[in-house]
Parts: sequence; C-alpha cells; structure tokens
Amino acid sequence: MQSANVQIEKYRRHLTSFASRATPLCVPFLDLLRASPEAHLECSCKVCGEAVHPLRFNLWYKNSGEFSLNPKIVTFLKNYAQAFPLNFSLYQQLVGTDFQYDKVKCTSLGIDVRTQSSASRVKLWHIIEHYPEKEAMVLNFPEISPIARILKIQPGLLFGFDFGLDGGTAVKVYPVLHTSHIQQSRSLLNILFGARTLALLEQCKWVNFGFTTKEAGLSLHLFPRNPKMFIDNLHHPVLSDAYRLSGAQKVIISLDQAEVESGCCSSFNLYY
Repeated sequence: MQSANVQIEKYRRHLTSFASRATPLCVPFLDLLRASPEAHLECSCKVCGEAVHPLRFNLWYKNSGEFSLNPKIVTFLKNYAQAFPLNFSLYQQLVGTDFQYDKVKCTSLGIDVRTQSSASRVKLWHIIEHYPEKEAMVLNFPEISPIARILKIQPGLLFGFDFGLDGGTAVKVYPVLHTSHIQQSRSLLNILFGARTLALLEQCKWVNFGFTTKEAGLSLHLFPRNPKMFIDNLHHPVLSDAYRLSGAQKVIISLDQAEVESGCCSSFNLYY
C-alpha cells in the first residue's frame, strides 16, 4: 500500500508528463484519491488517431471481506450523479439487490475526462471469483459477443460499466488468460485469431479480452513480459512516446484486435 502523498505525486507527474491539466471534473477523483491510501492508483493515456486523451485514472480497491460496495465509491458516484445524468440501470440490472460483494476480489473506480464533458465517463469494474452464476449472467448479457463465453477458460471474471456523463451506459466484460492457459488453449486460439494476434499473446504474461455492449469486435489488454521490446516491435511512435513519458517499468497495453490483424494500429490505451 502506498501513502496518499506518493499516489498524488504519481497523479501529478502523469499530468506533467503528458502536458495536461486537470479540469473541474477531476476534482472529485482527486479528493477520493486523497481519502484512499489503501487503493492503488492506475494512470492511463488513450490515443485515437491524432487525438490524445491523458485524463484517465483508476483506483483499485482490494476487497477485505466487505458485503457491500465501498462507501467511498458510493459517495463519489452519488456526487457525480447530482451533477450529471448518470444512468445506473444496467448496473442495477446485472448486480441486482442480492449481489455477493464478498465474492469480489477487487473493485475499480475510474474517470475518463475528455475536452467536452458530455464525452467523459465514470468507470466501475469488479473482479469476481467463485461466483459462477454471476459470471454466467454477465457473459450472457445481451449484445455481449458469444466469443466472450468461448474465451472464459480461467476461473474468475473482470466486468464493468462505463457511465457516460451524457447518460449513456455500456457493459464491459474481460475474460483473462495467463501464460499457462494461453499455451494450453493454443488450438482454440488458432481458430479464433490470426498470426499477428497470436504472436502478441506469446509475448505476454496475461491478456484480458475486452467485449462491450457499445460496439462489435474486441480489444486486447496485454501485459507484456518485456514492455520496451513489445512496444518497439509494434513500430508505433506515439505509443513509444507514451511509454517513455510514463516512466513505468510495467504497463498494460490495450489494442483493437482487428487493427492488430490489419497490421496498422491507430489507437491504443496505455495503463501503468
């Protein structure tokens, strides 16, 4: 666990590194960060073509046996909902009134702030374990690709919600594969993916396959063993610059799987 001051310094260093300034939308998150020394701060940068979005932060909370959503997160969401039309209906539909929070390993609360507030969003994710009935419910949610169920090989599941400040909501599901399961599932992966995707998977300790109700296709959230070599081999100068600016030794890189197979990645997310 890092002290609040260390995490606040990381937050500020991220803003400085990416030549960005916090906006009023960041203030509630910074307050939450100060009040959450027990959580881990994850900084992020998203690039879509020529557009760079560096005001992206997540706080990861480990569950220590709680039977309800962390009250700090509840307060944050309520405060945001007073200012913006956040739509929690999909969350209530999936989580319901009988959600077993003691089966949540971690919960993440994040923000993705854009130039226009209407394009910004609040993010809420859970990692669940030993909760097969909820995993099945999430994986069978309408508009989630059936490929997500095929790739649900390992125990546990990461799923979450994007609450747009414009009132839109999306469900996201992330089956994970670690190194051993990547090797054991090679015949299945050979059917689902092309050579370029498979080559990236071989270089990683684990991968989350991202599916969403918002759009078709899938994203690859990759944790490479050797980030510098991995990024150098992608030949993406903007990604290389973002990695250098982060100053991080360990990073997660998110790529669009269709772009990977096309050999031309124009968008990515970097997390550290």
